Amino acid sequence: MELTTKGRYAVMAMADLAGHAEDGAIPLSVVADRQSLPLSYLEQLFVPLRRAGLVESARGRSGGYRLTQPAKDVSIAAIMEAVEEDTRFTRCSHNDPRCSVATPCVTHGLWSALSDSTGKFLTSVSLADVIAGGKYSANPVRAIGAVSGPVSAAPRAPVRRTYLDFNATAPLRPEAKSAMVEALDIIGNPSSVHSEGRRARAVIERARESVARLVGAKPSEIVFTSGASEANAWALSQPWATIFTSGIEHDSVLAPARASGAALVMLPIGRDGIVNVNELAAMLASGAFARPAVIAVQLANNETGIIQPVAAIAELARANDVKMHVDAVQAAGRLAIDFAALDVDTLSISAHKFGGPKGVGALVIRDHVDLVPMIRGGGQERRRRAGTENLPAIAGFGVAAEAAHRDQEEASAIAVLRDGLETAIKHASPNAVIIGEGAPRLQNTTAVALPGKLAETLVIRLDLAGIAVSAGSACSSGKVGASHVLEAMGFGPDIAASTIRVSLGPMTNDDDIAAFLAAWKTIVGEPALAA
Repeated sequence: MELTTKGRYAVMAMADLAGHAEDGAIPLSVVADRQSLPLSYLEQLFVPLRRAGLVESARGRSGGYRLTQPAKDVSIAAIMEAVEEDTRFTRCSHNDPRCSVATPCVTHGLWSALSDSTGKFLTSVSLADVIAGGKYSANPVRAIGAVSGPVSAAPRAPVRRTYLDFNATAPLRPEAKSAMVEALDIIGNPSSVHSEGRRARAVIERARESVARLVGAKPSEIVFTSGASEANAWALSQPWATIFTSGIEHDSVLAPARASGAALVMLPIGRDGIVNVNELAAMLASGAFARPAVIAVQLANNETGIIQPVAAIAELARANDVKMHVDAVQAAGRLAIDFAALDVDTLSISAHKFGGPKGVGALVIRDHVDLVPMIRGGGQERRRRAGTENLPAIAGFGVAAEAAHRDQEEASAIAVLRDGLETAIKHASPNAVIIGEGAPRLQNTTAVALPGKLAETLVIRLDLAGIAVSAGSACSSGKVGASHVLEAMGFGPDIAASTIRVSLGPMTNDDDIAAFLAAWKTIVGEPALAA
């Protein structure tokens, strides 16, 4: 048995609160800093700890958490149980024919006895035993006559950070930041007719032209939104009778599709992560679906980077009088997109995926395609999306789009780095699985599974080593479990729960790859991170 990350980190955080109980409520950011733990993960752990009554949150400006009872009354076993950490030495179940209560395996008694002893031990140990002065503390009470005076830990050397999570978000480009700062000084409302308003309007229209160039569309087809989630929700909020989509789509497509009230038809996905176009053709040819209908698929997957045959799917859609929406969030800036040639009806993109600001995106709507507005009120965006435009964000969006369009010429250099990374990963860990290795993929994305090691633990261990990667979609933050994308591709839990995503960007270099590989080799050489 080896404890998973949640059990170890929960005890560390609770011991930190116990050791600083005299300080009152302590923000989790402080705990995370003191113990070198990921703040976002602690925020997840403290939900069940609070639900179990072991901690309480404080109101007020600083907020924070404190223990609900003295440290001596909080057992380690109670903490483990609260976060659902399994401390048994056997996974024998009640109905497993290989080993059950009725037919125990030959070693069942041994491991059960060891589990019982471990449980009793953890019940007997309290937080008071772990913190300074306790019998299991790293700094137990000194013997009489020992040298007095505080003992200070050696300062930790700062960890060099390596960012390999560009599919979650790309760093803001300096030129985009400059454009945003400049736009902040423009005082006019873009809808006003006076000089100040016209100056603001000019910024928006320049950005519209830049975004249009990036995706091969007309400026009149670009409608600015708060991001791709809004754009996807808008496209799918139309009065559709049938929505064709797939299990590998981003949640910002799947959630509005499920909530739409339309009949939902899930498209078949192969083990290669690609929509089965032949089966889709048969579905459409049968005509056994209500109209109006729309097909909603992604151009490239956010977790695996696998590219869909959107042009072929769009041709089927047109031939069968079905509309088509494309989620191009991960593809924009990484693949050459020609909205006119694709001949789809709508397409969504997000600025922050290619170095623009967060919180701004666009829905590209083919001329003469009329969508029912989702946000009503003013006449902005040609009466299609109400609300005063976010001028600084749109300014940054436009400049980032220009830079991303230029950087597409460097895609081959990123592909070389990615391919070298994958070769080194497979050499260091022969049992690693590169998801979609034989399929067309974005040149910057590697989804790698390491069976036997939980993805969440890999991500945290890499983070502590200074490497930023993801396990699944960043927009699903707070969810721990197997990837729905990999499950839709037919992978079992051994792969779906052990896959991390490494995504490179324009500024990724050989040193970044070397740093990742050094940390990876250390981690894969250790015993199982979770049974």
